[in-house]
Amino acid sequence: MSKVLVAMSGGVDSTMAAFLLVERGFDVIGITFKNFDLNELTPRDAKRNCCSIELINNARQACGMLGIPHYVIDRTEVFRRKVLDNFRDSYLRGLTPNPCVRCNSLVRWPELISLANQMGADYVATGHYARIGKLGGENRIFRALSAGKDQSYALWGIEAGYLKRTILPIGDYEKSDIRKIAAQHGFASAEQPDSQDICFVPEGKYSDLFGKTTAGDIINVKGEVVGRHKGLINYTIGQRKGIGIANQHPLYVVNILTDQNRIVIGNERDLYKDRMELGECNWFISHYTGMILNCKAKIRYRHEPSDCSVEIKGPDRAIVDFSRPQRAITPGQSAVFYDNDMVLGGGVIVSVP
Repeated sequence: MSKVLVAMSGGVDSTMAAFLLVERGFDVIGITFKNFDLNELTPRDAKRNCCSIELINNARQACGMLGIPHYVIDRTEVFRRKVLDNFRDSYLRGLTPNPCVRCNSLVRWPELISLANQMGADYVATGHYARIGKLGGENRIFRALSAGKDQSYALWGIEAGYLKRTILPIGDYEKSDIRKIAAQHGFASAEQPDSQDICFVPEGKYSDLFGKTTAGDIINVKGEVVGRHKGLINYTIGQRKGIGIANQHPLYVVNILTDQNRIVIGNERDLYKDRMELGECNWFISHYTGMILNCKAKIRYRHEPSDCSVEIKGPDRAIVDFSRPQRAITPGQSAVFYDNDMVLGGGVIVSVP
């Protein structure tokens, strides 16, 4: 019987991942990572948090119902170094980071694989909506059956070698089916609301992480000062609400000038660009410097993948040219490349020329 470690947050998706693996005959062990100190959050916020006592207890209760062991593992230090510190630093540099990508790439999978090695487990599993399949004998990530819930976008940074030991049990299900199965078997998480916020920033209260911020000028695309902003961390490319500038037509954040502590605003047409530069690239396919890929790119979680050409400039760099200009390409966010449903790789958007 193969042994598998399942990352369990206490939510319905990871609970059902464990359930489905038990049903398939695996020797399952539930693992819950405590990624940050709950004392940083208010009691009201902590209840909704993925590392809250409530959800840890949900995971423990689910494991009890399944008759499998459950362990809570403290990973606050590695999460702080590799995710929280990067999140703070990125926003202070005018970037819009994706902490879920970094958590999967630098914390969740490496830590799960390390624990699997220590505990003699063959596989690791999570409750992500994506699929693992084979192409030419190699394991690849594919989009989930449920287009509306697909989370393959957040998995591009996982080390390719980890895929042969990864199982994604719920990738072939719709979310409604997952909730139905959970309810049929009496799991408390069946009606639990989906998480909407970054786990360590409940309700988007970034001030809890950054404290006091420095105000600065808002300028238009001509360089004219038209107002004042409340601190760079409160803005991202494409933002419309909260700018505080009255105008006949809608205005958007079109650039963030960190070195000048300035926000640039413009019309919607100013948001459209057709080129971007990537860093920190990770590939699941064979590649070489100078190689050009024709594929589709997704530049945010809810973005419809668009046709592009990708020139690989080195081990972790690439230049992307879109067939049509894309709205609000945002430095700090991830760009993920697809061939139909298969993830080719991805990277972090460094600049938009």
